[in-house]
Amino acid sequence: MATRQPALDAHGMNAILIRSGREAAYLTAGLLTSIVAFTVWVTAVSLSLSLALFIVGLPIMIAGAVAFRWVAELDRRNVSFLLGRRVRGRYQDHRADTLFGRLAATFRDPQTWRDFSWLTVHSIVGFAFGTIAVTLIGTVLGLATLPAWYWALPDGAEMGLWSADTLPLAFATALLAIPLAAVTVILLRWMAWTEALLAAGLLGPRRVKSVAR
Repeated sequence: MATRQPALDAHGMNAILIRSGREAAYLTAGLLTSIVAFTVWVTAVSLSLSLALFIVGLPIMIAGAVAFRWVAELDRRNVSFLLGRRVRGRYQDHRADTLFGRLAATFRDPQTWRDFSWLTVHSIVGFAFGTIAVTLIGTVLGLATLPAWYWALPDGAEMGLWSADTLPLAFATALLAIPLAAVTVILLRWMAWTEALLAAGLLGPRRVKSVAR
């Protein structure tokens, strides 16, 4: 048993690294789509409200709903990558013979409003979580490789309480990457799954509880 333990530990470490890599990729992609989401919903709402009294505002409202659906689909693919299962939206038929009918069908669809809700939430949560994830990963990598680049800074790497301006100090400071990496793994997992479950709840089909009679 003692001879197999290193192999098991290595396998467990590889699994953690692969899982954390998927979570980091999900959060990074979410950072990008959160910027798109913010741009789309702010633009669509602004144009719709400003032109609502004019006939030209009606197709803009419909186009806004289409844009919501397009961005939401990007996040469905993103969350499907993390969850390992397909997240699908359930939309009603928006087709109609008239412009007003198409508009009414679009706004009667609950998924249209769920898409809009996701875009507004994601533009805040996705941006915050993605920024934190990228910052943590960058800090861990920067600390781990500090001995290779500390010399490029005029006064060394400023760490607050000390300055890593010599090779021994750089190696000693690089050891901080170990506990920070452990904290980063935990935070990446929490942020990724919190955002993913929220996305699946809003972007996936609603669960209808059947009532026994």
